[in-house]
Amino acid sequence: MESKGEIRDLLFRIEMARKRLLRQDFTELGLTLGMGQPRILSFLYEEDHITQSELARRCELDVTTISRTLDKMAEAGWLRRLAKPGCRRSVLIEITEEGRKKAEAVRELFARVDERIWEGFTREEMEGVRQGLRKIYKNLNKESEEVGNHVSIL
Repeated sequence: MESKGEIRDLLFRIEMARKRLLRQDFTELGLTLGMGQPRILSFLYEEDHITQSELARRCELDVTTISRTLDKMAEAGWLRRLAKPGCRRSVLIEITEEGRKKAEAVRELFARVDERIWEGFTREEMEGVRQGLRKIYKNLNKESEEVGNHVSIL
């Protein structure tokens, strides 16, 4: 297999293996992995009281998808929508105490998987991987940067 194809295949396999590791634990927590719930909770744990569109942008999720996901998360009692002062058309997303507990569990799971992923890597090797992945991400988002929709997570 050519080296570029092998890297593409490895990136796919890595993501599938990571999801397998997380899926059972997320299911036990009542979270749906494919809908971005863990990512949303983890982000809101760090910073809440932001608009739905800003949360979608920062989590790199489609606005329609995040709307349905937030509806389900609000029904579960993990977050609530609050009126944004001075703007009748916009709401702020706030994590609840129950959501904060879920987010803490999610962050612990992420940390455990991170330890497994990086087992045996030196700091220099990790930095090399990080730099390479940042270049890939940048290359894949060139069009977004050109139209001003780039999301900076780097």
